[in-house]
Amino acid sequence: MEILVGNEEGRWPKGTRIKKVNTRPDDSHQDGALGTIVGALGPASASQRAELIIELAKQGINGDIEYIYWVEWDDAPGIPVAITDNRIEPINKEEHST
Repeated sequence: MEILVGNEEGRWPKGTRIKKVNTRPDDSHQDGALGTIVGALGPASASQRAELIIELAKQGINGDIEYIYWVEWDDAPGIPVAITDNRIEPINKEEHST
């Protein structure tokens, strides 16, 4: 599937295998869920990042957001979902095979 929005390359390129981290109670995917990056939007400018940090802090979330990624979760192939970079991390092949 070609993602037309967020076609930029992020810190992690398309095809990078990721796992979910920093799960919130209302998230449909919990920590450890696996997926693949299919698109990216960013990087956010320094002023955008500062605004996001303030907004996140108001919600009780500590973090910095540089990119928004589109991820296809393994349990929902073909359905890209937007997620911020502070909520995913790349996995290595050894971790994926366990």
